[in-house]
Amino acid sequence: MGILKIIFGGKKRTLTQPPINKPVDISGINSNDIFLFTDPEAIKYYEEHKKLEELRHDIEFSVMRGGVWNNDELEYAAEIERLLNQSIIEEKRSYWWVSPHPTVYSAKMRGYIRINGEAHRFMKGSEITFQCRMARDQRNLNAPLLIKKFTPTNSSMLCGEMKGSMKGI
Repeated sequence: MGILKIIFGGKKRTLTQPPINKPVDISGINSNDIFLFTDPEAIKYYEEHKKLEELRHDIEFSVMRGGVWNNDELEYAAEIERLLNQSIIEEKRSYWWVSPHPTVYSAKMRGYIRINGEAHRFMKGSEITFQCRMARDQRNLNAPLLIKKFTPTNSSMLCGEMKGSMKGI
């Protein structure tokens, strides 16, 4: 089990990350929540521009493909909550440019996210965000996340506007 030491005002506190092969508890996460991965600022933006229904439709039919969130996506949500609670990551106050416009997180220290029994490791300063199924397919990702240092942009788009998206649903 990995152990991370943190110093708070001269006091040492030990944080332990769960074993990689320990199942992630997703029982408390609503797999039908359309805005589960949408950053509150993105929702606010779409509300202010009277396009929230357009975003909701895009997430439901282009991102979720007319179904519910998959278990690996729910594991991502549960692991992000754990990492936030342990102060291993923090919200970066920005969101990803493609819907569902998930929050971008910044790693305050090294660690890992468990998804499908695999550890997706990150270093201090890495940025982490959710990736939808289409982005995963396009980037050949084996988990619903992207870990790297992102370049800021003022662009945004709905998933259904991406090349290769399913049209007419």
